[in-house]
Amino acid sequence: MNSQVNEIIDFLIRRRSIRKFQNKPVDMNLIKELISVANHSPNSSNREPWKFIIITDESIKKELSTLHKGASHIAYAPIGIAVVAEPDISPETWMIDTANATLYFVLAAYSVGLGVGWIAAYENRKAKELLGIPEGKILMTLLSVGYPDPEYQPKPKEVKKPEDVMFTNKWGLKVL
Repeated sequence: MNSQVNEIIDFLIRRRSIRKFQNKPVDMNLIKELISVANHSPNSSNREPWKFIIITDESIKKELSTLHKGASHIAYAPIGIAVVAEPDISPETWMIDTANATLYFVLAAYSVGLGVGWIAAYENRKAKELLGIPEGKILMTLLSVGYPDPEYQPKPKEVKKPEDVMFTNKWGLKVL
């Protein structure tokens, strides 16, 4: 990016998923503050069609860590979070509304020095059963949350050039 990148854009570009954490507790009041930030995310008619399940039970985190190879870090995080959407509250926009809330939570956590690792768990039956998520509610993702291990170095992120993901006016019409 050019030399005129502002602080917010720089903050967004630097954020990385964290998969290794310090053995240091995260204050529940801080988690509540971060969820309050998430509740300010853009969502249709301010319906807030989401719930956050805060997971502190070591046996539950360990069981969730076995969902697949990419889930292992939740076992070692001080806190796990299941983000659950409620389609009945906002039938047309629940998915984007809940994704916005998740991203607000993640960015707010990063801003206060916490690391967050995303776990692909969309509608994972085992996770839904373990967490008691009722029928009609959608498990969107799992997050591992904690203070990053200072030894952990996320891989450098390579991204596509803007021109590789842009069209003009219609699908397939490349940007000049």
